[in-house]
Amino acid sequence: MRPLLLCIGMVLWGSAAHAQSPVAAPSGAAKERMGGPFGLGVSVGAPTGLTGKAWLGQSGAVQFTVGGDLGRIGDLAVTADYVYHVRPFVTDGEIYSLPLYFGGGLNLGSNTYELDGSLMVGPRVVTGVSLLLTELPIDFFVEVAPTLYLVESVSWSVDGALGVRYYF
Repeated sequence: MRPLLLCIGMVLWGSAAHAQSPVAAPSGAAKERMGGPFGLGVSVGAPTGLTGKAWLGQSGAVQFTVGGDLGRIGDLAVTADYVYHVRPFVTDGEIYSLPLYFGGGLNLGSNTYELDGSLMVGPRVVTGVSLLLTELPIDFFVEVAPTLYLVESVSWSVDGALGVRYYF
């Protein structure tokens, strides 16, 4: 437990200097959000757990979530997606930005209680919206991700989550 707390403390201490660097918006606004290119936070839904996002530029990003479905005992899931952001809404660039994103990825899931630990793997399509605040290094998001499982048995699900990330 102590090494984990030490690592978290070092990451937060080392990122404090970068937390206030603005990221320029593609529309020419002065800034879209504070913080660096990597965000870490929590999501609630399917999956519920730790979520992260690494911006690869102004429009592309890689995101992941590690956790389990809310309300299902023994459920474990890992998702990884590439998402592309578009900005169709005219917003007050001085206060916030509302980029929509879409993309695809992979869902690895298992349930150690209901399904005896069988592994389910399949592609997923992700669609969501982020709320980026220009004065804070955080984003709030809501997303929906239909998934087609192809390993163990052919089945499908529709995952959805909402969450928050802190960028450093």
